[in-house]
Amino acid sequence: MTEDKDEYTREELEVLLKEKLANLKELEQIGKDSNYIQELSDISLIQIQLGLFEESETNYLICLKHFQKQKDRLGQAAVYGLLGTLYFKKGDYQKSIESYQHAFDIYTELNQIQELITCLKGIGNNLIKLNQYDQACDVFLECSALCSDHDDIYNLLDCLGNLIQIYEIKENWEIVYELYQKSLEAFKKLDDPKGEIVSYFNLGILKKRDNDLFQSLIYFKKGTNKAIDSNYTELILKGLSYIGELLVYEGELKEAKETYIKALSVAEEINAKNSIIQLRILLNSLGLNEDEINRDLKLYLNSRKN
Repeated sequence: MTEDKDEYTREELEVLLKEKLANLKELEQIGKDSNYIQELSDISLIQIQLGLFEESETNYLICLKHFQKQKDRLGQAAVYGLLGTLYFKKGDYQKSIESYQHAFDIYTELNQIQELITCLKGIGNNLIKLNQYDQACDVFLECSALCSDHDDIYNLLDCLGNLIQIYEIKENWEIVYELYQKSLEAFKKLDDPKGEIVSYFNLGILKKRDNDLFQSLIYFKKGTNKAIDSNYTELILKGLSYIGELLVYEGELKEAKETYIKALSVAEEINAKNSIIQLRILLNSLGLNEDEINRDLKLYLNSRKN
């Protein structure tokens, strides 16, 4: 069984399951050895994908007994982790936490860092589902520290994303702002321009919420400039729209018009029909008629050619 289960269609998974169940019968003739258990584990994983939770659980518990008999701690931990996934998908969040905790305890003994991170993320996601936000915060903070200590930026970003989600629910905008700053640093380390741009925009939105329009504009401009450098046209359009809106708030109507004209040129370039309509309405509201909009758009496009 390959790792990219999610790429299989339901029909393909059903065919694969049938094949593997046939293989399992053949292996059973030889004996319930490690090959049999490996095949049974693969079958259980397919059954999770197909939502056959009862069958999958029964098979995983057989695998678990095998590993317990063999005193194979890694095998036990792996099964507990998979049971954690199964119960999460089934919606049995408390049982999922217990399974991840069993796996976590074994991985702690064996000092398996990546697996510890996976277990903590699993526990945290279950706690969010149970609306136990304070406990979830503690878990994701512990996970973030572990990721930072081992320079695991991708999982750190996952943890930060979950913490942001929790603190947004709690409406603790100060902490959300700090977390977005940490996310921005992480995206910079990964040299992920899209992540940087979105972080800048989110920071700009938070500063706008605080009515710090000056700082908000700085973040929106940084994000937009990064989008221009990286040639992400949709994000350029979004950034210019944010900037234009702020300039209107500040009464900088001439600059706002120029910004919206730039945005309109981008929208027409990528044929973003809704954005074209919205931007033309915004320019109308700033006192420009259709002829004036078309004239200014033509002037702007000509200035870019020169």
